[in-house]
Amino acid sequence: MAKKQRSVSLSFVLLRFAIVMLGDMLLCFLIWHSYFGWLQSTDVIYQGYVSNQQVEQMLAGEPKTFVSPGDDFLAEYALFGQNGDMLESNVEGKKLAVLTGVLQENTDSIDVSQHTYADGSTVIFHWYYRAEFVNPMLRDILPPFEYLWLATLGGACVLCLLFNTLWLRRRLATKLKLFGEVSEKVGAQELDFAIPHAGIREFDQALGAMEHMKEALYSSLSAQWAAQQEREAEIAALTHDLKTPLTLVGGNAELLLDEELSESSRKMVATIVASNDRAKQYVASLLETAAGADEAFENTSLPAMFDELCQRTMATAEAKRICLHTQNGLEGAARIQKDHLLRALGNVVQNAIEHTQAGKNVYLEGRMVDGGWQVTVCDEGSGFSKAALHHATERLWRGDAARGADGHNGLGLWFAARVVKTHAGQLELRNGDSGGVVTLTFG
Repeated sequence: MAKKQRSVSLSFVLLRFAIVMLGDMLLCFLIWHSYFGWLQSTDVIYQGYVSNQQVEQMLAGEPKTFVSPGDDFLAEYALFGQNGDMLESNVEGKKLAVLTGVLQENTDSIDVSQHTYADGSTVIFHWYYRAEFVNPMLRDILPPFEYLWLATLGGACVLCLLFNTLWLRRRLATKLKLFGEVSEKVGAQELDFAIPHAGIREFDQALGAMEHMKEALYSSLSAQWAAQQEREAEIAALTHDLKTPLTLVGGNAELLLDEELSESSRKMVATIVASNDRAKQYVASLLETAAGADEAFENTSLPAMFDELCQRTMATAEAKRICLHTQNGLEGAARIQKDHLLRALGNVVQNAIEHTQAGKNVYLEGRMVDGGWQVTVCDEGSGFSKAALHHATERLWRGDAARGADGHNGLGLWFAARVVKTHAGQLELRNGDSGGVVTLTFG
């Protein structure tokens, strides 16, 4: 017995993703904080309170005169004379304007301090509670260290979010890819495979539904295959049995030709022999189709093929008292399935003859066109209805009252369209001035 594979819910997968992401962010914060402390212990950066401490040291004991601080002094300062003139400062521009404003407004901000010396000069200090580089050059070139360090932490968190999101996307995409693979195999009717296991409960439930669909499709296709095999066997058997009566008809007709007959009778018997030979060819084609074989493409003379088409259809036209006008303008040769194409063209001509009243005309023309050749069949019947123009080439379609479909199986034009497609050609139905027009064009 196969061991049942374990699945987890999609909610669990998303919760695990959130926990892992938060854990990675916490780890980044711990590393960031530890490295921050190491930088402070190695005197790479000053701690946040150092700038305030330096100011307090300068003002300790209320000094009488101002002593300029060194480069390691962090706070901003400006020394003003008794009349308000700026005497010395380590800042300029907007920062100096802020310090000047403090002198004028005498603010009591906690990060600002001022002291007046004995000579009447006043110094204004402004400091920030933040970590700073110990190296003065780095302080001049780079933004404050604390801002850079916070940006580093933010970047690390963004990377954690990005990497974890990509990991989740890749995992879910891998699971979703299973649906595409199963769909492709089912669509191609390749059903001899096991439905894969996704490991996520909701996905496995959907794959389970696809398993039921696959089994149902397999059962349906198996039943259709069995029915098709049985039908093909019956067709093959019936086709084989047709050979016997056709042989008898052909043999007796040939015997009649040895008798003394009138010219008209001999012509009719010759027509019977030719039609019987053609029927035997059709039976042979049916046997080949039932056996899975198909006619090969061979290099064939187009004018000779057209003449044979005329000979095959002329007797049918004469029997219905239809005047069949032919014009053979074809040239050269082409690689075609001759028997299939003759049957297809014969179906089109016979369809035109059957839908033309006695005493009228059917026109059969073959001609060369740009890049290929063309056969056109025109009749003087009632023409195609609007529905027939769209559906007449569909298999078993017999809904065209205008063309008198009674007694037909809806296979003639369907077979013709199928053969034309096999030859990479086009079949066009339209109505002309006097009736229906069928054009078959080949490259």
